[in-house]
Amino acid sequence: MVRLKDLPIYEQEHLLSKLLPPLGPLPWVINNKSLNKKKIAIITTAGLNYRNEENFNFADASFRAIPAETESKNLLMTHSSVNFDRTGFQEDLNIVFPIDRFKELEDEGFIGSLASINYSFMGAGLLPDAYEKSVRSLAKILKQDDVDAVFILPVCPNCSRSVCGISYYLESEGIQTTGITLVREIAESMKPPRLLWVSFPLGRPLGKPNDEKFQKKVILQSLELLTQQNGPILDDCLLELDENNSIPPPACPISFKKHTDDNSWYGRLHSEVSSMMTWYDLSLKRRNRTTVGASKSTIMRIVKGLTAWIDDPETLTPKDMAWLKFALEDLKAFYGESLTAQPGNYNAGYVDNIIFHETVLGELITYYFEFFESDPETQPFARTIASREQVKRSTGSWAINKKGEMTKLKDNDED
Repeated sequence: MVRLKDLPIYEQEHLLSKLLPPLGPLPWVINNKSLNKKKIAIITTAGLNYRNEENFNFADASFRAIPAETESKNLLMTHSSVNFDRTGFQEDLNIVFPIDRFKELEDEGFIGSLASINYSFMGAGLLPDAYEKSVRSLAKILKQDDVDAVFILPVCPNCSRSVCGISYYLESEGIQTTGITLVREIAESMKPPRLLWVSFPLGRPLGKPNDEKFQKKVILQSLELLTQQNGPILDDCLLELDENNSIPPPACPISFKKHTDDNSWYGRLHSEVSSMMTWYDLSLKRRNRTTVGASKSTIMRIVKGLTAWIDDPETLTPKDMAWLKFALEDLKAFYGESLTAQPGNYNAGYVDNIIFHETVLGELITYYFEFFESDPETQPFARTIASREQVKRSTGSWAINKKGEMTKLKDNDED
């Protein structure tokens, strides 16, 4: 991962379908303050919000404020896309929201200061111009906070378009921007002011969880783009991951052999989840945080709820479907944290591979995915449950325009 030419043809076509022209003439802000004098704010499109806040909706152009002193254990990821790896975030918040790295850069004198308040959008499902109103409103707040520049980073394919849009609108309001793109061709097409392309897995825009030096090198190369006098600038990251030479992770600690007398969906899933509780507790002890919590339900309540509808999913209301989405994400997070409870280098896709090939949870997700995919009206919701990479299916081409309308797009412009 992830040079476009190295991906399967269908995935290349999927990402290339996201290409859009520039939103307008290039906005270009010159701020002659040296980097070590600038106040910088972070914007992530990872869909982060506080546990006690309202989750992001499936297509949502709003933003959440995150103070610089926020503890990672208080944040959830309620991003609607499933087309990226979440285990990096489970291991290290900084991989998608590098708050600690910027504090270190401030202490080391590389930047003037980190803004006291930073921000999160949710970058999936929307066309870039849908963010215009929110971003222009945020620009006023950033100016009140005397922010000189903003560092923006994505997690999913559509996020790379959203980053381009956010960059465009902030820069047109007079605020310098730089950041990361995960899909070079998207940035080439939309021509935002300044971005650094990285060849890292989707969901890991700064490359390596818990590798402070690596993450800071990526950030600093992007920040250096702020010193350039002419644009647009699309630079290539000098760093690449060498996963072939990384230390392999520990052997999977959990056996998913079926060992229950109750062969119902509830019995099988309950048995599987129960067998993982010890490892989940170990993960909590090691990480001092969990990313479970988006559904606001306990793990066993989730097991009961997800299997209660299995024989009659047509009874699901829109409110039920929203809970189902976040309940599935919570259960996937529970599995991910349990499977990676032991310290080690876990590549992107490690957990998904186990879930979708070995577990009852994988069977359950596929069941719901296929049910919702079978109806054109619920196909967009199916895309929030599983990716076609996970279940080897295509679910159509949908996005939300700036009027809030579901729009069928040409080709395979799905997220």
